[in-house]
Amino acid sequence: MGEEFKRQVVAEMIQNVEKIVRDYELAIKKSKFEIKCPYPEIIKLCEIIKQTLIDYGWNEQAMNFNEQIKFYQEKLKKDKKLREIEVQKLEKQKEIEELYKIKEIDTIRAVILSLNNEEMILNLEEKEKERLKESEEIFNMISSAERMAKEYEKEIKKDRILHLDCPYEKIIEIYKNAQKEFRNIGWKEVSSKLFDSIEYYNDKLEKDNRLREIEERKLNKV
Repeated sequence: MGEEFKRQVVAEMIQNVEKIVRDYELAIKKSKFEIKCPYPEIIKLCEIIKQTLIDYGWNEQAMNFNEQIKFYQEKLKKDKKLREIEVQKLEKQKEIEELYKIKEIDTIRAVILSLNNEEMILNLEEKEKERLKESEEIFNMISSAERMAKEYEKEIKKDRILHLDCPYEKIIEIYKNAQKEFRNIGWKEVSSKLFDSIEYYNDKLEKDNRLREIEERKLNKV
């Protein structure tokens, strides 16, 4: 896989994290505390990004990403405190409202409006949660494929190629599945970029096959 594509994959992952954080913080500024805090999932995504950097051999950048993980852990702590304060404010507000009589018709309208808003928010939150979970699984697939390739290329230096099973066909299949899954969650740009990785491992597979043919001919001559 080319260096440029690796950078693009990591950049897409980071942009995804930043977008989720940005959207959430904007919602919180508008006092939309009904939206679920995404920081636990963000921390998981950051761990995946860190592992991806390690898989790519970018250990220094991976270690630097520890600070980002600590940053979101602090964000999570502050969010919990903020929500505790908000709960206390809402409880006081409810106590005040109970002191006043509200007309029955106004109460009914308020309840209907509240239920409609809550249903909309829950639907959006559930969709975003599903997309986040699916993206984690896809990035894990890619990291797994890269580890397989790295391990094979390490072992091939120590042993005869014919003694080892070539993983490239399986890696190509993983990337094709990842490509499809990215399209399913609407990440079409990232999906299209995986063509480069598929071509890269197709080329690796052809070279591996040629090497195996050469090794077999050598053994037959003996």
